[in-house]
Amino acid sequence: MFRGFRFQVVLPVAIVALLLVSGGAIGFSLWATHHEELVVRQQVADNVTAIQAAFVATETLMEERTHGGMNLLKEQIAARGGAEKGPPVTVADKTVPDILVGGKSAAGNFEIVDYVTRMLKGTATIFSKDGDRFVRITTNVMKDNGRRAVGTELNNTTRAYAALSQGVAFYGVVDILGSPYITGYEPLYSKSGEYIGITYMGYKAELPVLEAALDRARVLSSGFVAVVDDKSVRYLPSWTTKEQVQQHLDSKDGSWIVERTPLPEWGLTIVSAYPVGELHAVSRSIGYGVGLVGLLIGAAISLTLFLLLDRKVLQLLGGEPRLAAEYMKKIAEGDLAIDIGVAGKREDSLMSSLKVMQLKLKNLVAAVSGGAAEVNAQSRKFETAYDAFQRGRDDAASQELLKQTKGISRTLALLEKSIGRFKLSAS
Repeated sequence: MFRGFRFQVVLPVAIVALLLVSGGAIGFSLWATHHEELVVRQQVADNVTAIQAAFVATETLMEERTHGGMNLLKEQIAARGGAEKGPPVTVADKTVPDILVGGKSAAGNFEIVDYVTRMLKGTATIFSKDGDRFVRITTNVMKDNGRRAVGTELNNTTRAYAALSQGVAFYGVVDILGSPYITGYEPLYSKSGEYIGITYMGYKAELPVLEAALDRARVLSSGFVAVVDDKSVRYLPSWTTKEQVQQHLDSKDGSWIVERTPLPEWGLTIVSAYPVGELHAVSRSIGYGVGLVGLLIGAAISLTLFLLLDRKVLQLLGGEPRLAAEYMKKIAEGDLAIDIGVAGKREDSLMSSLKVMQLKLKNLVAAVSGGAAEVNAQSRKFETAYDAFQRGRDDAASQELLKQTKGISRTLALLEKSIGRFKLSAS
């Protein structure tokens, strides 16, 4: 069993080819799995970069508007005669020094701040400095209840407060009553040079570009990119909820990969999150697909190689190489009666040529054998003739003739015996 050329030569070659191609396919599938994970991570990084760019662009554009609004606010104060420190005044249950602009109390007087925002939109405020705190005495920043935020203090944990406490202007993002604003704060001095308050101009950060970017930043099927502060989720895609986002961010079981990128200028953090199982499932599906395709290609190559070797080599031989060797051995031993089977129809195959040689040898041996028999018969006739000749001729001559004739007879007998070693028929 399995002794033929197909199984001894062609099949092993095909199996080696299959193993090589399959091994390459498996190796490539492992690479594809790892590559897909890298692609997902790169996608997350690109999403984060796009969202960072949205924040930077928003801050840059709105900061220019903030500088313009601040200049208009300071111009209005100067146009009215400048600012001076006034007597104590009560604003929303807080008693602070008043600020007089052109001799008029600014506390509760919204003329200047409303004019600026009417011209340039945004929000404007004048703070009174009371020791180490800054209190809004006139503003059009609104609280959640829709009322002006007079009497509220500048948050003393912000970067703006740290700068203004040193008498240094600040421009940047500040959280005002729970919302991010692109702001500008500058110290307000009296005519005598006393540090009496702050002028503020700001614009609530409107980020329509961010909302679109977050919606596009889907990671795999259920992963997301969101923006959070130290308390809650601030911005998120439209297709999920704050509760779901917070649940995944708080998860400690390792089922989700969470990456955080701080936005220090905004006091926010970009978070990207996606499920580990989903990442592995996608990677495996791609890896398995590549591996399966590779195996199929390997099988196709091996099968093609098997058929080509089988067909081309066996057709050229005209049969199994083992049988060809056996036929040639028997012919060499003198057996010309063997039946040589020829596979295929190629006349130039090894088996076809061997069969032609066998036929020619048969014809040659048959011709030689026939000639030898005929010569032998003639020799016997010559001996008979000699007997007759002997009776009528010289004795010595007759003996010599007989000697020569017998020599011919012996030679022909040896020839016939040698030829007889070739088997000309199966019987």
